Amino acid sequence: MSLIDRPFAHIVAAAALSLCLGLCATSAPAQSPEHVAAAKAFLEKSPVRGNCAPAQEDFLGWPAKLVQRCEYQREDMPGLAYVLDVPPEILARWVETGCSAHMASAAARCFDQVLKCALGGTGSAFVVGGDLIATVKGVKQNRFYRNGVAIVAPKSGMPGAVPIAEQEPIAHIPEKDVSGMLDRGGVAFWSTMPYQFAVKAIDLGVPAEMNTPDRREKWLEIVRVEMLKALESPENRFLSGWMSAHPITLRAGECPDERDP
Repeated sequence: MSLIDRPFAHIVAAAALSLCLGLCATSAPAQSPEHVAAAKAFLEKSPVRGNCAPAQEDFLGWPAKLVQRCEYQREDMPGLAYVLDVPPEILARWVETGCSAHMASAAARCFDQVLKCALGGTGSAFVVGGDLIATVKGVKQNRFYRNGVAIVAPKSGMPGAVPIAEQEPIAHIPEKDVSGMLDRGGVAFWSTMPYQFAVKAIDLGVPAEMNTPDRREKWLEIVRVEMLKALESPENRFLSGWMSAHPITLRAGECPDERDP
């Protein structure tokens, strides 16, 4: 059938598809080797990247091939963390996409700024289970995580050395048994609040509060499923939600706290 013989609607559809293929392919930010190198350097700054080895089996819903088991030392405090092994190419793409969508007018500095904010927030690590030792108000403390969220757990939020043997069962606390969340359920890498992510995922029914076991379990499951999807996508909706929540502070070149505009 010739083009002249086609119904008009088919011609319009074909033209629209051709236009999309031409424009959509160029709308995504280009992968920059410099950005990949910066993302790699960022990930290597993580304090948990000490003695790491691939997980031997799936870790509470996370495929083993994506998880590293890391033992590390922060001065007199040992740490054990199961870490999501995010490739630098993927991290770079997330940040490029976020900067293109939310800070196109300041793209030259956006990439480095977003990485800097992640380093300050969660130590450039996405801990799916275990202890991310952090300095809070000048005091080093153990902070246990599940799915990138700081949780209430034995020794969590407390100073002092916790033997690795005691950390192992804490690292394996199932989602359904998490009794509370620190930092109101904020998610690594950017401490994205649940309500900030919710505006990007209205269909998921993100809990407004984390005050019941069912709500905490649902939020942790959402985080796990969403991060696994993000590893296959140019967009990380936790990053997008965080950037959408802080446009003024980010454009000022600063790293926002939760309440900053």
